[in-house]
Amino acid sequence: MRILLPFIGALLFISQSAFALDVKQRFDHLDKNNDGYLTHSELAAQPQLLNSFSNWDENQDNRISLTEFKNYLTTNLY
Repeated sequence: MRILLPFIGALLFISQSAFALDVKQRFDHLDKNNDGYLTHSELAAQPQLLNSFSNWDENQDNRISLTEFKNYLTTNLY
């Protein structure tokens, strides 16, 4: 059991790191103008994301930051 705990901890760390990288890659793919925000026009080709834009936009500034993107995915998908 003592050997298993560090192994499980390492797996969880790797899994979280992979998730963070995956989220960043997805965000960067959607951020067409590379300004660090997602806007309505950038999500126009993604109606499933655009339909829930206001849920993602925590501070209601009509753009989604990487932090907002990550928070929404973490809260609603995991």
